[in-house]
Amino acid sequence: MGARNASDRPLAARRGEVQGGCGGPNSRGHCYYPFVLDRIALSLAFVGLCVGSIGCATQAAVVAADGSHRLLARDANTGITVVLTTETWEGDSAYGEDLTIVHVLVANMGPSPVLLAPGDFELRDRRGFDYVLYDAGGAFQAVPAGADPNAYAQQQLGYDPGRSLNYETVRTDDAELGRLALPWGVLLPGTQMRGFLYFEDLRDSANHATLKWHAQTPEHQPLAEFGFDLHVSRR
Repeated sequence: MGARNASDRPLAARRGEVQGGCGGPNSRGHCYYPFVLDRIALSLAFVGLCVGSIGCATQAAVVAADGSHRLLARDANTGITVVLTTETWEGDSAYGEDLTIVHVLVANMGPSPVLLAPGDFELRDRRGFDYVLYDAGGAFQAVPAGADPNAYAQQQLGYDPGRSLNYETVRTDDAELGRLALPWGVLLPGTQMRGFLYFEDLRDSANHATLKWHAQTPEHQPLAEFGFDLHVSRR
């Protein structure tokens, strides 16, 4: 069914403002979406809705089918291992309340470089609705042997968007999302990378969803597909 309309995907409050507008020098055709809902107004509205309602006490969490928080997938042909962990966000709690955040570790023990790119990840529920990935802009690159790492520290790194442009770019004043995100780049053989992925929150609108990663080489040759079945636990 594809992505839902923007009106079906409200963005709640964040710490700091996001610069709005499209077509900036680093936008690569994407827009920067401001988070405009005032946190105080949101809290008052929530309290009003919850008066006399037991349902508002429900807590929702994203888990595996068995109720655990850790999922592992390994592809023997490519030597790629992915470990996905839910409900481990330790940053600003406002982000954790507003987004579905998962931690991902990717280890490349195979012979081929692996591309890490925002357009290669997707989150879709059983009804076919997509939950947009928010690209926080973190990136990395391998430092050539013998080079001074400090010479690369202040560089603004570009990165390959991947197979799809079905994601949105987000920046916050506190830079926390970018600092803790899974960075984009080329993962060389014998190396690993870890960080958080940020998606539109599925906890209020779905019971089950699948997170997929379409792994490919930097030349966009398919390597493997990884899928993680996620469930929303409410109590």
